[in-house]
Amino acid sequence: MEKLIIFYDDKKKSCCDWAEWFSRHENVECRKASGYLDQRVIFATGGRVGIIFESEKGKVPRSILYVIGKLIADKTERHMILVTGGQKELRAIHTAGEIMWQRGYYPAYIYTRYLFEKNKLKKDETVAWVLNELEENRESIRIKDEYKNMSTREIRRHLRAEMKECRRYRKGMH
Repeated sequence: MEKLIIFYDDKKKSCCDWAEWFSRHENVECRKASGYLDQRVIFATGGRVGIIFESEKGKVPRSILYVIGKLIADKTERHMILVTGGQKELRAIHTAGEIMWQRGYYPAYIYTRYLFEKNKLKKDETVAWVLNELEENRESIRIKDEYKNMSTREIRRHLRAEMKECRRYRKGMH
């Protein structure tokens, strides 16, 4: 696998844990986002970029926003966003993805804690699964084959049902 440079929110334990699990694999370099708050330009060329953070009520942490804003990376690569939890994580993913799009980066691999728990993956299996997807270029936001033949109305109905299931799952956690 080519190089993966991960910037993570080092103020959250869940993000630090994920970074530690990723760093156990070769060709993965993990960097604390807070270590770059005083830099004007952040170079991360020669591979893909990964962003790991925990949603703060739908907002992206300041250190991660700063890193995305100052990042210089390969624009031809497809990059990764992993949200380790928090409230309104889909809104945070949307915000981070939009900022990356505006800067000319393509976040094609997007993961949430719910996705991993829904697929009943253990932590060590999860990291291997994500790295395998990156290596095989299986984009996680690509339109699934099952959606290709659906009308817009059917796709909306399916996605609403998925969101409802996600909310029900979250309520059961608390």
